[in-house]
Amino acid sequence: MGTLTSPLNELQHIQALSPADPAPRGRPFAVELPGGERCHVINDLYSDRVRCDHPKTEDGHSLGAALLRMAARLGRERIVVFADQGVSEGLTARDDYSVEAVIPGYYEGARDGFVVGAWLSTARQAPRDAEALIEVDKIIEARGGARPSPLSLDPTRPARLSDAPGIAGLIEQTFDRYPTPSGCPEYIAKDIASGTPYRVVEAGGEIVSCASADLDRAAKTAELTDCATRPDQRGKGHMRALLDGLMGDLKVRGYPTAFTLARATEPGINIAFSRLGFDYRGRMIRSCRIGEGLEDMNVWSRHLS
Repeated sequence: MGTLTSPLNELQHIQALSPADPAPRGRPFAVELPGGERCHVINDLYSDRVRCDHPKTEDGHSLGAALLRMAARLGRERIVVFADQGVSEGLTARDDYSVEAVIPGYYEGARDGFVVGAWLSTARQAPRDAEALIEVDKIIEARGGARPSPLSLDPTRPARLSDAPGIAGLIEQTFDRYPTPSGCPEYIAKDIASGTPYRVVEAGGEIVSCASADLDRAAKTAELTDCATRPDQRGKGHMRALLDGLMGDLKVRGYPTAFTLARATEPGINIAFSRLGFDYRGRMIRSCRIGEGLEDMNVWSRHLS
């Protein structure tokens, strides 16, 4: 387990990591609950938050108190919990926590998943760019919904291990900062070898667009992520085709639900998910560091059947 203190210079170093740097962005640790229960948590230095996924407890109220104490001790500004309804109700029984999004059928297609947040900084509670959010919401409402035929002339295909350098290079070119080392070929190769589905589009012998489905095997759901397209290839429908292909890959694996966290001020990726039949489920305020700052993330999901 990682240490519970993070010197300022270490925090600044981790937050400045490029996508190609293989260094971990966070440290695992555990919080103790009454009765001896232990819940595993990530000290996410990169996005300056504490994240707790699927805590194995029914005592959400005590978990909420323990996470607040730990976040204060670590110096983190935010808490994010992915949990079922029972834990969510225990967390939100406290005034500190609120539900940011609800993902229907998150757990094996049968039980909903709740994204619950708390803030230890009032500045962190405010959207990064409220005016931009309003404008993007208007664009999504006007242009989302109807699903057009993919325009891509190049078919997508599942990624191979040999594609790892091309995928990593594209992600590194697309993002100055990224919450995982996805600009590192070794990281991508290990992910592909583990069974994570990736899809790519090629043009001129080069990978020009990519996306992946990060499998949550315990919940039997997947996050569609690592979406990147070379600038000269945008507007051709590559991403819609990639995401459509990944949903097919997930259905073959028996996954009933998929979701994504899309940057809330980027209209293109939000429209792409809307047109693929995803529904808007909520917004995580200043949740994840991508590029130079902490981004507001829109939560989208859909059933795959």
